[in-house]
Amino acid sequence: MADPLSITAGAVGITVPALHGIRLLMEDLQQLKDAPKTIKRLVEDVRSVDTALSLLQGVEDREWTLLGAIIAKESEKTISSCKQACDLFRTNLQRWTKNSEDGKLGWKDRTNVGFFKQGPIKAMSEQLQNCKLTINSVVSIATLYSSVRHNHITEDIKKTISTKQEEVKEAITATHKQMIVLENKLEELNLSSDDEDMAGPEAGKAETVRQLEEERKALEASRTLLDELLSRAREEAVAKAAAKSQDSSTTVSTVTFGNQNSGQQAGVINGGVHGAVFRGR
Repeated sequence: MADPLSITAGAVGITVPALHGIRLLMEDLQQLKDAPKTIKRLVEDVRSVDTALSLLQGVEDREWTLLGAIIAKESEKTISSCKQACDLFRTNLQRWTKNSEDGKLGWKDRTNVGFFKQGPIKAMSEQLQNCKLTINSVVSIATLYSSVRHNHITEDIKKTISTKQEEVKEAITATHKQMIVLENKLEELNLSSDDEDMAGPEAGKAETVRQLEEERKALEASRTLLDELLSRAREEAVAKAAAKSQDSSTTVSTVTFGNQNSGQQAGVINGGVHGAVFRGR
């Protein structure tokens, strides 16, 4: 079995800086007192990802170990993509609102954000929603694995497994549809001329394309992760993980009684004992 610390290090390590970046973006968005409705909706998307990442922090090392290295690695990619998108959007937002003070949008910035920047804002919103959906799926399967620890696969647990499978399948379908829409948007932008572009004079089409490219990377990572989660949500995989968890918690690898083993020593071991050594005085 792979070292649990090596499995969880990447996914756990990126969560803290991702939360930091997301909360900085949330602060910037919340400071825009008279922001358009699209920005206010974006605040809710950012908050939902913050909640999902906070829940992910509660996943313990043993659950990560049972989920495996691939899940941990793809989770790291998904979280990293989300962080990069938030950092990029925050940089753009600061540039879009450079003529505003004390959170009050100037008329030029309000027009810029409320009209010309709808493409990047919508792309950011979609990516945040996908990130939330994917991370919640990881937490959901990790919770399933935690619930079957030390238990047999009962009928109730089988129903739970079936429910989790459907949830992941729905997430896969949503991600697939989002990818199709994204590819169509990119194709339209590539076919359009600069004169037809409505992204605004400062950044233009390139700015929207960059945000969409970030979204595409995130969707690809999410699709790989969700496919792997679906395989981990199958009954045979859950049963195997439950058995592995039981074996690791009931097996004592080494018991040694040295020269001072006088008196009575007693105990109950519910698993195997390997490498036991008993030495007399």
